Formats: sequence, C-alpha cells, structure tokens
Amino acid sequence: MTVNKSSVLSVEYFVSYLKLVASARNSGLEEAKEFMKEFFFKGEKNYYGQQTDENFCRAYHKLTNLDKS
Repeated sequence: MTVNKSSVLSVEYFVSYLKLVASARNSGLEEAKEFMKEFFFKGEKNYYGQQTDENFCRAYHKLTNLDKS
C-alpha cells in the first residue's frame, strides 16, 4: 500500500491496520505494534509526521483498553 507522507492517517486507520497485522502474523497487539514501528514507520517515529504517530499510539491504546474490558 502506498501512503502519502503529507497526509495524516487516522486512529481508525491504525485500529484496522493493527488488527490486520496481528491477524495476518498470528500475533498479539504488542508484536503487531513492534512490526509496524519497524516496517511501516521504517524505524523512525515521525516518519509520517507527529500527528500520524500520535494517532498510531492512540489506536494502539484504544485496542489494548478493549482487550482489558
């Protein structure tokens, strides 16, 4: 998938993406998060900008809080 570096990706985008990665890799959310940090963000926290990184973090926390419910 091609992502435009100038656009801000939403929390909902990352919720779906994290679920997809976890499912495809048959792993948990923590492993999906680490995989995305390395490959999607290319090891650079703000590769797609600060707002996109914040939305990624919000999505991860949203999903981890759902797991605790």
